Amino acid sequence: MSLRLPMNLLFACIALPAHADTTVTAIQGTWVTTILESPTPGGGPPAYVRQTTSFDKEQQTLTVEAFSDPSGTQPLFRYDSFGPFTDIGPWEAVPRARALDLENDSSVVTIFVDAPDLWRAISLANCDLTVGVGIDITDCVNGPPFAVTDCIDMDIVLVDLEGTRLRYGGGENVNRCITRPTEVSETAFFKVE
Repeated sequence: MSLRLPMNLLFACIALPAHADTTVTAIQGTWVTTILESPTPGGGPPAYVRQTTSFDKEQQTLTVEAFSDPSGTQPLFRYDSFGPFTDIGPWEAVPRARALDLENDSSVVTIFVDAPDLWRAISLANCDLTVGVGIDITDCVNGPPFAVTDCIDMDIVLVDLEGTRLRYGGGENVNRCITRPTEVSETAFFKVE
């Protein structure tokens, strides 16, 4: 006697596990990018940037560190922001992604070198910067790359690669005060804790 299974049952038994949707639990922890080369405004020498983001049940933090060398031993400046986030739920425009509304309660920059031309190029010329002292730039920053806003940042996150990689929403011209991204960024954060 032979056993015959219907084809759909046979395929269900051998199918690979499905990718899980991103959950609030999945994003919790600390995530770090590799140090990436980044062009500087005005065509100067490149900077090398590492980003770190952390989530707990209610808060999100983002730290951006810029270095003058690819090994990250010569810091130029550090940007720290944090605030609460609201879970909106799965984001259907990007399979397995989760929509979050992010609030920025604090934006602090600490410079590690005296470089007025660089600070002018990255819109910090109006800030009272002192080497080694963190200052809130909310009221003095005057343009990109620091997008300090009073609006709710409508973003998305996607955790994949078996829970080891996180990516935020992508897209060059997405105004997150108005609309949520419909794709993920190429910048990958990897879980460290």
